Amino acid sequence: MAKSITPEILAKLEPFLERLDEEWEAQDEGLRHPTLPVTGDGKVNVRAITKALGLRQSQEQHFYRKPELATPINALAEVQGVKQIGSRFLSDQADQAVAERIVKMNTDRSDLQRALAEKTAENEALRQENEALKAQLGLFEEAGVTIRMTWPEEAGSSKND
Repeated sequence: MAKSITPEILAKLEPFLERLDEEWEAQDEGLRHPTLPVTGDGKVNVRAITKALGLRQSQEQHFYRKPELATPINALAEVQGVKQIGSRFLSDQADQAVAERIVKMNTDRSDLQRALAEKTAENEALRQENEALKAQLGLFEEAGVTIRMTWPEEAGSSKND
């Protein structure tokens, strides 16, 4: 079975982080700047940490894949106001969730627009039918035609009750 590299990296990482934390604490509280290596966009610079620990660049992956290595770095990063290891992955996941929600909302909106158009057309057809019936009723009234308000079947059934 292959030997885990994690204990070897932790043995180098812990004193490194303690030194960075001491440097952080030594700064005046209002004038502190991160002692962790930071990228241009404010994230923990894992490559610089790997280099500072004397590790090979290919060993960077362990900081992303092994929580026992990332957690102590992220704890110090949080204190120093630096974006943590894996923050891009987490923000990518959040961005993906937002994008999926937008797609769903657009689909729902399209469905609602289609339903609204159908109901609008249905209402217009009913309005036109109503106008036509009113016109017929007006013609009957002008001609003096009597309109029965109940059907003969309905009138007869009430007598038999």
